[in-house]
Amino acid sequence: MSISLAGLIGAAVGLYVGWLDWKILKGMLQAMETKNRQAGGDGGAAARYKTLLGVVIFGVPVIGFPIIGYWAASQLAG
Repeated sequence: MSISLAGLIGAAVGLYVGWLDWKILKGMLQAMETKNRQAGGDGGAAARYKTLLGVVIFGVPVIGFPIIGYWAASQLAG
């Protein structure tokens, strides 16, 4: 199996987009928790499932986007 240069570039772009998405989603999760705590709550679902949500929020964009980027770029380049 040969590795496509276009695929590697697509994977790098996918990794960058996934990293940006992870940072945005992580910030939104923290903001939801903080907002709930400031309103007098216990942090809500964001605090209860913080570990699980953190793994999903990290795994899908940072692992999934490079895979999709590699596949898309290698298919487009031929």
